[in-house]
Formats: sequence, C-alpha cells, structure tokens
Amino acid sequence: MTSMETTTKTADQILEQLRDYVAYTLTSAKGLYREPHSYGAMRMVDSMERALHLLQEAGIKDEALELALSAVRKERWRAMTDPQGFGRAIDDSVLGLVVLSINK
Repeated sequence: MTSMETTTKTADQILEQLRDYVAYTLTSAKGLYREPHSYGAMRMVDSMERALHLLQEAGIKDEALELALSAVRKERWRAMTDPQGFGRAIDDSVLGLVVLSINK
C-alpha cells in the first residue's frame, strides 16, 4: 500500500536534497575506482536508501516495498566482512521485489 502524506518541505528543499543525492551517487561512482570491490554493492544499496528517503520526504512511502527490502537493510554492513552473506541478503530482497511485482 502506498501512502501519501502531507509534507512541509518546499520545492527548494526537495531540490536541494535531490542535488545532494545526485552528488552522493556521482562521487560514489568515482570512488569505486579506488575502493575495494565489495564497496560497489554497498554503495548501490546506500544510493537506493537515499532515493527512498527522498521519496519519503516527498510524502511517498510503500510498506510492501519496505518489507521487500528488509533483508538487504538488515545485512548491509556485511558487505566488507561477509560478502557472501551480503549477497544472500540482496538475493532475498530481490526475491521480495519479484513477489511484490507479481502480486501488484
């Protein structure tokens, strides 16, 4: 279920947050040239989280999507210490998204 909430954010505030998001994503892409291989997946998950936060700040939140992503959120910090465990968490969230897509 998607919920729309009244937000007090102005268009300028949302634009500023969007610029921050784009800057984070772009600098993350550049950082990948120097960082350990396992950072890539973790940075992509971080970028997804920031995008979802932007939508939430704009008054858009989807409980089913939040549930589908719960596995990767819970295990995201395993990226450096247990990459295979982190990979399984990503698989679990992908499966949750597939189920969500099929049932919509």
